[in-house]
Amino acid sequence: MPLPVWAADPYSLLITEEQYEALPEEVCKTIEVVDGSVVFCGSPGHEHQIVSHNLTNALRDARPPSPCISVVQDLDMRYRCSNPQAKEKGRYFTVRRPDVSVLHCVERGSKVTSADVFTTVEIAGADSKQRDFQDKKAEYAAQRIPMYLIIVLDADDAIHSVEEYRLDWSGRNYQLAFVHRDVLDTELPEGMKINVTFSDLESV
Repeated sequence: MPLPVWAADPYSLLITEEQYEALPEEVCKTIEVVDGSVVFCGSPGHEHQIVSHNLTNALRDARPPSPCISVVQDLDMRYRCSNPQAKEKGRYFTVRRPDVSVLHCVERGSKVTSADVFTTVEIAGADSKQRDFQDKKAEYAAQRIPMYLIIVLDADDAIHSVEEYRLDWSGRNYQLAFVHRDVLDTELPEGMKINVTFSDLESV
């Protein structure tokens, strides 16, 4: 059988930030980029989208009058550059797209970076648990995002639990702070208090 393209050309799945920006929006929505490597992402299911939408609304309702806070779904989040030579090399560009991001407001038209975000949320189904519990958890902690919530779906795509992670003393690793059952009741940075039942998050 013929070799796949990447076997003969290991650079075929690498992409620079400039190349990413030139892609059609419908293509960008199907991929993430990690250290310049393309990662393909499946489309979320119906239940996943309902939970994401309802949580976004609940978080928006929890925002204090100030400072200005945005709550968005599926928004490109570029990692702040830890290597000053990365842009010159052009292959260390990383963009993730959390299911929900809570961030300080940015200027209109500005690209969001991990430095703007203070809480990320991923909804972990059967096909994404390894990515959400291992890869993204390590990456978001390394980017020093203060809080990370993982909504765990069971085999029927109902919410089983919500795991709440916060940065430890090192500021580079997450510690499990709490496992929520039936109700997500917690306080995010910037005084955002949220109390929402799992049934409300699953409500159509």
